[in-house]
Amino acid sequence: MKKRIFTLFLLLAVVVGLFPAAMAAGTEQITVRFYNEVSQRYSEPTVTDRVNLTLDGEALIPEDVPALAYYPEGSTNGRTLVPVRLISEALDATVTWVPETRQIIILREESTIVLTAGSATALVDGQAVELPDGVPAGGVMWDGKESTMVPLRFVSEQLGAGVEWVGETATVAITSPEEPQQPDPTQPQEGDLGWITELSFDEEEQTFTITADHTPKYRIVDLGDRLAIDLLGAVYAPAVGKDLTLQVESDAIEKIRCSQHGDDLGYGYPHTLRVVLDLASGVSYAQHLSVSSGGNQVRVSVTDVPEQPEVPPLDPSKITIAIDPGHGGNQPGAVYPDENGNDVKEKDLTLPMSLMLADILEERGYNVVLTRTGDDSVSLADRAKMANAAQAEVFVSIHCNALDRTDYEGIFTYYYPNSTRGEALAKQVQAGVVASTGGIGRGTPSANFQVLRETTMPAVLVETGFMTHPGELARLCDPDYQQKIAQGIADGVEAYLKAEI
Repeated sequence: MKKRIFTLFLLLAVVVGLFPAAMAAGTEQITVRFYNEVSQRYSEPTVTDRVNLTLDGEALIPEDVPALAYYPEGSTNGRTLVPVRLISEALDATVTWVPETRQIIILREESTIVLTAGSATALVDGQAVELPDGVPAGGVMWDGKESTMVPLRFVSEQLGAGVEWVGETATVAITSPEEPQQPDPTQPQEGDLGWITELSFDEEEQTFTITADHTPKYRIVDLGDRLAIDLLGAVYAPAVGKDLTLQVESDAIEKIRCSQHGDDLGYGYPHTLRVVLDLASGVSYAQHLSVSSGGNQVRVSVTDVPEQPEVPPLDPSKITIAIDPGHGGNQPGAVYPDENGNDVKEKDLTLPMSLMLADILEERGYNVVLTRTGDDSVSLADRAKMANAAQAEVFVSIHCNALDRTDYEGIFTYYYPNSTRGEALAKQVQAGVVASTGGIGRGTPSANFQVLRETTMPAVLVETGFMTHPGELARLCDPDYQQKIAQGIADGVEAYLKAEI
């Protein structure tokens, strides 16, 4: 994607601890300017409060923009923002800015946090997490210096650190993460009832059975689309230290999960095993399931399955899909050398993938519109106009990613912020591409990209992989792998259409 000359920064306001506007006596006030993503310029000067930081009791001092209180409009309660590199590196994480996708990627051991400019959604290990208050992305300038600012509590706690507000000194005290403890080889303790010995599902009888070495005591928690069964005083060894998922063949139950708890559920036993049944659409505990017990077992039986309304078959001939091969002409996009030292241009990867996708969709009977079919220069505005003029039901823009490091790979699919249908499309496309290629799924963030903002239909932008990762670049250059990407996008688009239209 086209690099921008100016640097974009993140401004995400998340509560670190509400504190009064006056803060502590003698708090230093500073004048800053906040970056506005929509206007792409800094605001007028704003007076706010400097916030002090400590890490494990020692002062933590930013080199450029200090930690500060952000006061949302109309509120006297402040929320602390801190330079991303300062807090991340202090907690032994690495930080990378991706200019083409306007992302900050924070890596620590096996954890990945992705923050995207223009988005109130973060990705934590590939899972979307809504940032509190939905505050949009931006940046901060102070005393002629600029810095990427992130919500202190959100980032710190995602990295395993503790956060405490000390009002007397206007200080946020950060505590480094504790060394991870080895999973407790949990045993039933005095006061417990014993072991859960087996969890099984009979597909023919449509009955889930919990077997114990004692007469089980349990509580039922009806959660609407889920049914939780808490087994009191019980320990199940396979669930110790991790959540366990059981896949089942049932029209009423999608999957069964269990998690080993200590005494945190409030039942008065040293341990409780929580078993959760995720129910299919339209299924409820009251109408379609029954729970019974006897001897050393608890049984959940499917008594009825609601009839699903007939969905008229999809007619591809009435559906138009707009495909947008990223870049082209005098806009090469990212350029990186392959293993032989030859420069590979992003525009030369996105076009063949797009043409393959068009062929697959046309073979399935869909109408297809391409924003370019050759090495043409097409403005972002014109790409959106083409899709709108064709009255397409779906818009898919295809790109390749880049980073200033060579060890990061994976697939992202973007949608426009607050677009419910765009988000649904992104999730289906992302799932399709990951399944087809076997690549690493990095999630589905929202982003204020022009082709997503100015198209009138559900739209996604697929970042098919990182050209800066040698292995992934080699795959992106392979026509067989390109075909897999196209196949995955097609499958995702069709899955979305079948669910939505």
